[in-house]
Amino acid sequence: MPINLPNLLSITRIAFGPLCIWLLTQEAWMAALLVMIVGEVTDFLDGFIARRYSQVTALGKIIDPMADSLYRQIVFIGFHAVGLLPTWMLVILFSRDIIVSYLRVVSEQHGITLSARQSGKIKALAQGFAQMGVVILFLLEGWKVVANAEQFVVWLFLVATAVTLWSLVDYSMAVFQQRSAIQNKS
Repeated sequence: MPINLPNLLSITRIAFGPLCIWLLTQEAWMAALLVMIVGEVTDFLDGFIARRYSQVTALGKIIDPMADSLYRQIVFIGFHAVGLLPTWMLVILFSRDIIVSYLRVVSEQHGITLSARQSGKIKALAQGFAQMGVVILFLLEGWKVVANAEQFVVWLFLVATAVTLWSLVDYSMAVFQQRSAIQNKS
């Protein structure tokens, strides 16, 4: 099966993660921000183009969420590598995506489709906002507009982590509710 434009955008997004790590470790804040903006735009465009132009594929249904997770988690590794993201937050951010992926697989095995939930979309927004917000703060600090950017960074990452944890709980509850509904019908 040939790779269409939406799938190519998803695959490209995966490559942006390692590039962001390198840019973050070089403190190339403006370049990192530009890569992050392009990464978020490809996240929007791949799904939009696929739905709008009837290019939804089985491959795309796998690659898109995988690319979203890989890209954002790799960027969080970059923030951790430069000492801005505590390990416990990184563990929560990673665990949510791993657990939700397994919940989807287990649900499918029980005849339940775990569709994308609003909490997942809000989580993606919170994570993307936190990542770009941190970089913007360091740009502003370098331009002497903001002092002590690290204090704000903690709050951005704390909010993103809390929203991520909430999304995990939401997905978990959805699985248990759907499973209970099926068992009650039996």
